[in-house]
This record gives sequence, structure tokens and C-alpha cells, in this order.
Amino acid sequence: MHLKHLKPGLDLSGAGPVRVAMDAAVMAHPLTGVARYAFELGKALSLQGHAVEYWTFNRLRGPLTAKVGSDSRIRTFPHLRGAGPCVFPHLWSLISRPDIHHFPNGDLFPSPVPRTAMIHDLAPFLFDDILPPDLRDFYRERTRRIVRLCKVITVNSQTTMDHLLDIFPEASDRCRLTPLGCDHVLRLPAPAGKPPQGLAPGYLLSVGTIEPRKDYATLIRAYRLLSDRPGGSDLPPLVIAGGDGYRADEVRDLARTLLPDDRVRFTGYVDGEMLSSLYAHAAAYLQASLHEGFGLPVAEAALLGLPVAAADNSAISELFSGLYEPFETGVPESAADAMEKVLHRRRRTPDDPTVIRKLDGLTWSNCAALTASAFESVLKRSS
Repeated sequence: MHLKHLKPGLDLSGAGPVRVAMDAAVMAHPLTGVARYAFELGKALSLQGHAVEYWTFNRLRGPLTAKVGSDSRIRTFPHLRGAGPCVFPHLWSLISRPDIHHFPNGDLFPSPVPRTAMIHDLAPFLFDDILPPDLRDFYRERTRRIVRLCKVITVNSQTTMDHLLDIFPEASDRCRLTPLGCDHVLRLPAPAGKPPQGLAPGYLLSVGTIEPRKDYATLIRAYRLLSDRPGGSDLPPLVIAGGDGYRADEVRDLARTLLPDDRVRFTGYVDGEMLSSLYAHAAAYLQASLHEGFGLPVAEAALLGLPVAAADNSAISELFSGLYEPFETGVPESAADAMEKVLHRRRRTPDDPTVIRKLDGLTWSNCAALTASAFESVLKRSS
């Protein structure tokens, strides 16, 4: 997809540059999901003239520098059994005087300047059994702290905003919609390149952590149903690209039970060039999630021209309806029908008007402009 077709950026000018101290701990991890958001937001804010500093722990300086570059302003501090983030950022705030502390992952630390945070989804409140109970309760409490302490809360979709305000109506005057971008460049391999891990081209691909929220069980059951239909013996393999999360062993056991001939391949966690290669050599992309706050892999797959089948729910239907063949959430028969349809479709062309129209405006430049506007609203109230 030629990303030049996407809208270059909203004109939300009028105020001066904002000095932003960004919690960058999540950016030390591979650039998917929340880490992708933090990285692209920081870069886009800097390009728009805002002064961004990245603050994190001493041990993460190396991987963070490798991502943002040695020219970026990075401040690090010791952990000191939890005392470090309570002391050093506060002192640095008094010295460097940022206007805003932004927390892309919502992990707040004390600060004398206004704090803002992104909430990516409310899944821990919507489902009781998609996370270990202690982790579910941690995420719930983290969200409560954001609502209680942050001057502005940014969200990635109207879906996330609606769920947030259903649960926390007191946040209505502080909640700002800042949809993510999807125009980051995925470097595709040369045409002569081969898929990773010995895969043959033409497989069905799904990307994401192996956990209950991604509902890989429905995909595996749908694949089994499809393999039992006429011509099912020629069905290409299902490739699941993601690290093991909560109850991942159940998904692997299900695949072995229903499809003992290695028809389901688990790659483990992938990032960067390997992820791009997986997209490049796939026949179609599948997304069965019970819930998504945004659904970045669906956008990435659509931008790269892949036929997509997806469970028709949450932000997927809000943002990407028309770019995928929908199926009923959690229903293998419906998913099998959608999988069969997309297997017979060709990749979209780079100039496909449906993709251009649906993803117009979902750029990191726009995300940064909307986020800066949210920051500026805090500063106006504080002045």
C-alpha cells in the first residue's frame, strides 16, 4: 500500500510546542501493540516540534537508545526496589520542568506536573477469565488510578471511550479520542525472499499473543471444520504468530487434538523483519479476537493487501468494517465460512480505494496532533 495516500496530518496548530516527559519503559520491548504506539507517538510529536524526553529505568537505556537514537533526550533512573520511580522523576521534573508527563502504558509514577495516560482497552473489566485473576485485578486497579489521577485520558477508539465512560462516567470531561496510526512502514522482503521458519508461501496467518482474548480456539475449530469440507485436504496451514500468554497450553493442546498432522504452526513471538515476511507470504489474514481496543494487525494486513477475515466486534467493526469478511464472534462454523471466502480472494492492489478511504486519517501524525491538543487543553486549564 502506498502510504502517501493517507491524510498527512490534522491542522490543530495554535499553541506553542509542548515539553513532554514520556514514560518509555514499554518501548524497550519489541515494537508491537502498546510499544508501537509509544514509539510512533514520540517520533511524531518530535517531528511536529514538541520537545519529547524519554524517561525509564537504567537497565533499559540500551534497548531504548537503539530504538529512538542517541540524539534523543533520555533520562534513566535506578529501580531501587520501587523507590527510584517515586523519587528521581519528581526531582527531574523540578529541574527540567516538562509541561506534561505522558504514560503510554498507564503505569503512573509520582510527578509534580500534570499526568496523562493512554487507555488501550477495558477488556479486564469486560471479561473475568481472559487473564490470571491477580493480573486482571492489577489492570483494573491501574485503570482506576488513571481515572483518579490523570488530568487527561487518551483512548485509541470510540469503542474504548464508550466502555471507559460506561464504567467511569466521572472521566467524561477528561477523555480524548486519539486514534492510533497504521502508516508505519513494514519493510517487506524482496520478492525472491522466503517465509521464515521453513514455511511454504500461501498459509493462513493470525498474529497476537496466545491468550483467551485472541480466541485462537475458534480459529482452530473453524480450520478443522474447513478441512473436513470437500477439498479440505489441500487447505494451507494455519500459522499463529505470537508469544505464549495465559492458558496458551490449552490452545496448543486443542491444535494437537483436532489437527494432529502439524496443520497448525506456532512461530512464537515475532517482530520486525520476521513479521513483515509472514505478512508478505500469507494467503489471508485471520483475526478471531473477542475484543480489541484498536486492532492494529487488521490494519497492517489490509494495508499490505491481504484478504482478511475477522470476528465482527469492538473496534474492529468500528474502524475497519468493509476491509474484512466478518464472522460471528466465537462461532467456528461462521469463521470457517469466512475463511473459505477469503482463501479464494486475491490481494488488494496498492491503490485500492476501499482501503484508502477506510484508513484515511489513521496516521501517526494525526494521532500526535490530537494528543498534543489534549496536552494543550490541560495546560490551558492549569494556567
